[in-house]
Amino acid sequence: MNDADLLKALGLESATPIQRAEKIIKRSQWDNLVTAERRLCLYFRPSRTARNRIVTNELLEVTCHVPAKQDYLAYRAIARVEKLLYNQEVNNRIYEFEGQLGELPTMTGFCCVGARFSFYAVK
Repeated sequence: MNDADLLKALGLESATPIQRAEKIIKRSQWDNLVTAERRLCLYFRPSRTARNRIVTNELLEVTCHVPAKQDYLAYRAIARVEKLLYNQEVNNRIYEFEGQLGELPTMTGFCCVGARFSFYAVK
């Protein structure tokens, strides 16, 4: 929420912390997207099993929704998220880049792109 490049891609460089929190959300579903809004969503996907039964492979998905004519901003935001999270330690877990998801379904008139990151957790 404090990265200048990411905030610029989302049009939030002069937004208050509350306005930023409304646009950078931690869930995959919401019902208040309106014309010209940009939204970054971070949420977890189902865990995957690992070779060891006490370890799970966790997935974090990040999607960015923007008006269709501003699709380049979604790609720019996801690229920035990749740079911010790739190989970073968050809560004693190293995030690895799993790959781009490409263009994803979203509301008519919007473009959505995403990426996934994985880390290992002990049960």
